Amino acid sequence: MPGASGGARRERGTIRSAGARTLCWQVDGAADDPTLLWLHGSTGSSRTAPTLPGVRVVSYDRPGYGGSTLHPQRTLMTDADDVEALLDHLGIDRTAVLAFSGGAAIAYAAGVSTPQRVTRLGIVSGAPWPTAPAPSAEVLLSAATALSADPGAAVDRLAVNASLRDAEVLNTPALRHELLEGATDAVSSGVAGWLQEAHLLRTRWPFEPRDVRVPVLMWHGSEDQAVSFDAASTVAGQLPQAYLQKIENAGHLGWMLERAEIAAQLISS
Repeated sequence: MPGASGGARRERGTIRSAGARTLCWQVDGAADDPTLLWLHGSTGSSRTAPTLPGVRVVSYDRPGYGGSTLHPQRTLMTDADDVEALLDHLGIDRTAVLAFSGGAAIAYAAGVSTPQRVTRLGIVSGAPWPTAPAPSAEVLLSAATALSADPGAAVDRLAVNASLRDAEVLNTPALRHELLEGATDAVSSGVAGWLQEAHLLRTRWPFEPRDVRVPVLMWHGSEDQAVSFDAASTVAGQLPQAYLQKIENAGHLGWMLERAEIAAQLISS
C-alpha cells in the first residue's frame, strides 16, 4: 500500500452535462496519492466508496442514483462518457478502476471506450455478460418497489444463507451501515434509475469481452449466489488480459473484508 500522506480530505460536488443533467461526485484522499475510481454496485452509490489509506478514491452516483439525475437515453456507452467527463472535471489523466457487482459493466464500457484513461480494471463480484433473457418489467418493478419500501430489509435479506465471510461483513456495523446507505441512495429519488440500470445490465451489452483490451484483475467469492464463480471464470477466460482470484468462504460481499489489500494489488500491478 502506498505510504501515508498529508492533507487527505473528503470533497463532494457536482458537474453539469450538456443535457442539463447533474452528476454527483465524491473524492476521498490527498491529491498526490494514487487515484482509484470506484464504481458502485447497482444497489449502491458514491457513499459506498471505501476509504483507503494512501489512496485517492474517486466515485460518483450513476444516473438516477443518490444526487445524480436521470439520463433519459442512458446506455453503457453514455456511462463511459460520464466517467470521462468526471475525470476531465477533476483533472485526472489516467486511473485504475475498482468496480463492484453491476458497476463491472460500466468499468468494461470505460475500458472499451477510453482505454487511454484506464490503467487497469479491478472487478469484484462482477456482473457477467448477460446470456439469458432479461426479467419482465413487472418482476423488476416488484424488486424495485420492495427495495424502495424498506432498504434496511433488503440489506437484512443478504444475511439469509450468507457465507462465512459475508456474514462477517453483515455483522460489522460500519460495513452494514455502508451497505444500507447504498441501498437507500439507490432509490432515494425514486426507482426509475434502479430500473433503468437493472434493464441495461440484463440486456445485450454493446461490446464483447474481446473488446476489453486493458488488463483486468478479478476477485470473486467461491460461494457467490448472485453471480456464480463459474460465471466469473467464463468471463475471465474470454477477456484478452484477465487474472481471476477466488475468495474462499465468500459470497457476493466477502471481498469487502480485504478491500485494502485488493486496492493495493490493483494499484501496484
